[in-house]
Amino acid sequence: MNGSTLRKRFFISLAMLMFSMSLFVFASWSWLTAMFAEDVDLEVGFVAVSLDAYFWNGTTRIEAEEVEIAPGVFKPGVYSIDITSNSAADFFEDFRLYINITSNVDTYIRVKIYEQLTLSYENYEGTITEMSILNQDYMPFDYALTNWHDNRTIDNYLYYMNPVQRVNETTSLDIGLITQYALASFAVYSPGYSLQIAFSVEAVQAAGGPENVWILATPPWGGSW
Repeated sequence: MNGSTLRKRFFISLAMLMFSMSLFVFASWSWLTAMFAEDVDLEVGFVAVSLDAYFWNGTTRIEAEEVEIAPGVFKPGVYSIDITSNSAADFFEDFRLYINITSNVDTYIRVKIYEQLTLSYENYEGTITEMSILNQDYMPFDYALTNWHDNRTIDNYLYYMNPVQRVNETTSLDIGLITQYALASFAVYSPGYSLQIAFSVEAVQAAGGPENVWILATPPWGGSW
């Protein structure tokens, strides 16, 4: 056997050895990776709130109804409140409003309330006309303002001063804004008048949300976010 043949066999054997070692290293790495790998499910944080508007007469809950402007046609998110009869199911004093927080991260909320007094009358032809009535004052709801800051004279918002989030995955945190009526009896209006009310609820992540979304460097009540 000449030297050339021996060298050829040597290099072939060396190549096979290196290939075998690479397979061993790859198999070992794969086994170690599988042994120490762990599945991790991460949920991206989200901000979510909703409104719960209804009437409560002390024993019965009655859902607030949107204003109907034609048969089967409603004003989205605009509710009708009776201000003429204290025996009406949707009477002013019985109105309740809660904000349901389902965010899984700390959240700041603010609420804007739109109030519109209206007067409806029927002419001799049976046509009903609805007029908007200018009202310079806020309607006298019995607001539960603990932890709320009333900034309506500045920007028309009510701010909840604490960052909040849901209780757990299946339970929302419910914050009352109108939870009762313990003021002097509401002075009813003449027949034909009604109150139409709507709400805008804004929620932002506590970390950076007020500054970047609401463009508020500091809270309206002072201090820092």
